[in-house]
Amino acid sequence: MPQSLSLMNLFEVGAYRGNGRSKMNAKLKSRIYAFKNGLCIIDLVQTLEVIESVNDFIEKLGQQKKQILVVGTSEHIKSQVPEFAAKFGSMGMPYIDNRWLGGTLTNWMTIKKTLKTLEKLESIEANEEFFQELARNEQLNVQKKKAKVENFFGGLKKIKNNRPGAILVLDAPSNPVAIKEAESMGVPVIALTNTSVPHLPKDLSKVILMNIYSANAINLVMDQFVDSYMNGLEQAANIKPETPARDARATTVNKNLKVTA
Repeated sequence: MPQSLSLMNLFEVGAYRGNGRSKMNAKLKSRIYAFKNGLCIIDLVQTLEVIESVNDFIEKLGQQKKQILVVGTSEHIKSQVPEFAAKFGSMGMPYIDNRWLGGTLTNWMTIKKTLKTLEKLESIEANEEFFQELARNEQLNVQKKKAKVENFFGGLKKIKNNRPGAILVLDAPSNPVAIKEAESMGVPVIALTNTSVPHLPKDLSKVILMNIYSANAINLVMDQFVDSYMNGLEQAANIKPETPARDARATTVNKNLKVTA
């Protein structure tokens, strides 16, 4: 089970600090504890309740071995996204740490084609004998094209399809397109956000209101999610398949059979 998270844990990492009152999304007003010096003070009791609920949801995803697409493109968080995605078991999770490109989920055929192109370019570069036989300008062209595609799509190499079990947006204010696309595909959205956010998911039950500019706060919550998912995987591994029941009718017939000389 995930290590228990307390209000004090959240308070100590500054999760209660919101943005300016004038920029607050009105839909989040009920989750504000108070206003001080023009700033929003987040109600951590409600934040903790949502985190616990999301933990349960993520644990179920682990039981079902479903993927979670991790998204974080802001400067303060993007460098940690690959590390977060890698924590979800040996297979890791797909992620986007650069700009979310429109159509990432809704234009799946194009994305699949691009990922195949990336795979081909990686294969060419990995084959040293073949790569060395290419002209210098051809080598540079392969490397340049690979770097460009890798920059935007490298984190998606592990994605199975365009309907993951959920997308986890670590910086909702910076990724309204990701949220809209996921909703259009029927993919659940887990969103971390501060009080100043122009677009929220329609389902607010998985919206975690907190100070997303605190690296310690993000790490604290992500550790919870990873533990929950891994616990779900462990539960799935320990479930033994049921022994098929013998056909009752066949049993009855067998009992009625008589051996004759």
